[in-house]
Amino acid sequence: MPGGAPERRRRRQRFGPEERRRYVLSALERPRTQSELRDALGMSNSGILHLLRRLERDGLVRPAERVAWTRIWERTRNGG
Repeated sequence: MPGGAPERRRRRQRFGPEERRRYVLSALERPRTQSELRDALGMSNSGILHLLRRLERDGLVRPAERVAWTRIWERTRNGG
């Protein structure tokens, strides 16, 4: 998809690290796919996975289920 990378870069630059973290926690009021979060923040696959893993390590989110290759994430009860 030509032109996709510059758009992602612009979106990523609008969100700082703390803003990305807050956005993910608020977006996970209902379960979301990793790709929904990735597209909303304009991040790469590895970038969003790294962010979600850090939030999981902190006990704020957890992988809810996996449907085929799609991972669904949700907030934990103590998630913020």
